[in-house]
Amino acid sequence: MKPLALLLAGACVALAADTVYFNGKIATMWESHPVVQAVAIRGNRFLAAGGNDAVRSAAAPGSTFVDLKGRTVLPGLIDSHTHPISSALSEQDGPVPVMHSIPEIQAYIRKLAATTPPDRPIFVPKIYSTRLPERRYPTRQELDAAAPGRIVIADNGYASVLSTAALGKLGITRSTPQPSNGKLLKDKDGEPTGLILGAPQLLAAVRNVRNPTRDDLEWALKSMQKRYNEVGITSTIDRGQRPREFRLYQELRQRGELSVRSYVTYLIGAKGTPAQTREEIENIPFVTGMGDEWFRVGSLKVVADGGILIGTAYLREPYGPNTAIYGYSDPDYRGVLSVPRENIFEMARVANRLGWQMTAHTAGGGATDVLLDAYEAAESGRGPKEPSVRDRRFTITHVNFPNDQAIARAKKLGVSFDCQPAWHHLDGEAIKDVFGPSRMSHFLPFRALFDAGIVVAGGSDHMIRFDSRDATNPYNPFFGMWMAITRKTSSGSVLHGEQAATRAEALRMWTLNGAYLSFEEKLKGSIEPGKLADMVVIDKDFLDGPVDEIRDANALLTIVDGKVVFRARAMVN
Repeated sequence: MKPLALLLAGACVALAADTVYFNGKIATMWESHPVVQAVAIRGNRFLAAGGNDAVRSAAAPGSTFVDLKGRTVLPGLIDSHTHPISSALSEQDGPVPVMHSIPEIQAYIRKLAATTPPDRPIFVPKIYSTRLPERRYPTRQELDAAAPGRIVIADNGYASVLSTAALGKLGITRSTPQPSNGKLLKDKDGEPTGLILGAPQLLAAVRNVRNPTRDDLEWALKSMQKRYNEVGITSTIDRGQRPREFRLYQELRQRGELSVRSYVTYLIGAKGTPAQTREEIENIPFVTGMGDEWFRVGSLKVVADGGILIGTAYLREPYGPNTAIYGYSDPDYRGVLSVPRENIFEMARVANRLGWQMTAHTAGGGATDVLLDAYEAAESGRGPKEPSVRDRRFTITHVNFPNDQAIARAKKLGVSFDCQPAWHHLDGEAIKDVFGPSRMSHFLPFRALFDAGIVVAGGSDHMIRFDSRDATNPYNPFFGMWMAITRKTSSGSVLHGEQAATRAEALRMWTLNGAYLSFEEKLKGSIEPGKLADMVVIDKDFLDGPVDEIRDANALLTIVDGKVVFRARAMVN
């Protein structure tokens, strides 16, 4: 058998390794050599990977040797969908508890009421009815009881419950008309219940009342990147920032203070007319790909609809009669597009012309279909010298309900998917009765996607809390991979197990496929000579151990750019 000495060709063969990691079970994601014993690093690149003896031969007297003692090593993990700055800012004033019931929400409100100045709103973030045993939102009266006379908002970004005082501050009364982009819920007497779905313009005065300073933003990003390193994340796709945050990334990159490679999405509103959407894009002074392996301009993004956890995602057909969990009864309602259809088409056309990779938040199947319509129009209408949508790697974010037709269309266009298994695990049990068996069979159908040849990346949509497993949503990559592999819901039941990913596919979602979304699959996402030296040593056997142990796997050593950025106490050299 040919010796497994997998060294760089040419002049690099003569170079000595800085560090050799040996006696490991190294899952490389390198197609020709998927599992090896040892890896050598020189500078910020992998120099060699292979058998212990072959790789050790790349060492010199000054090389450092690390005995892995049989531990599993994976390529550096890539989360394809995070919101690191807002996630850290959510706990700037202290931990936000995980609230498992309406009484716990009320207890948290009482705690905040005791310390929040009377003129400041009491804000409770990321409350989803699908994650409460009551299977409903708290009522206005329950907020009032917890903090009488106070402005209280229980919010999740797409839906809010307001106290009586909050409704009064916003001037929302029985005569307030129904918004075109959401629902203002009223009781049988026509009085507002306090629940508002969508319609962010109604809530602007009480949302985001605290404007973070430049120092706040820097603290948030650096703090969150440290937490990401602690769970083995070495790269991430930040899925929605504006110019101020882009400047922050740029400054930290210039100072060498990033510890997570970041591909940063630029979020636009795409409101008004198609011409205004075009102008908005044309005024952005950069484009996808600018930057380097630490900070790079990513996709252009728009939020195309609402959410399946809120009942505002834009569906192919009405939600139906089982919507009590969302707080409304409207059997003909199918959700709303957040931006005009024609603006999405114009955005796709202009993005392709100017060199942007495009993506859009589409939670419902109807919104996914509209986005695919726009991508098809951009493809068919492109000029003779314009690259194809496939070359631009246009993406769909969330894409929760891709039916067979949507999968086929995406495959034909070369469109990639940015998916979040946590919604299946945490919310599948609650929404299965809303959507019914037929639609639920298309809920994050990983088996169908992989079989079709779709590039599927794994992400968290991390939004709230530092804790990797209790965050909203959990950003622990091993938890996420376990969700994709087992299809288990939070109750322990298996929901459409036929759509499960294999271990290798789940790992690919958090490695090579994440790298593909940022055009960097030749630079990272696998352990092979010449690629960036990003990897993680873990405390479980990912490849052959009990599958449920994957959920509880922890990073012991995280290496980015050849340097150790996290070392657990359990990691003894």
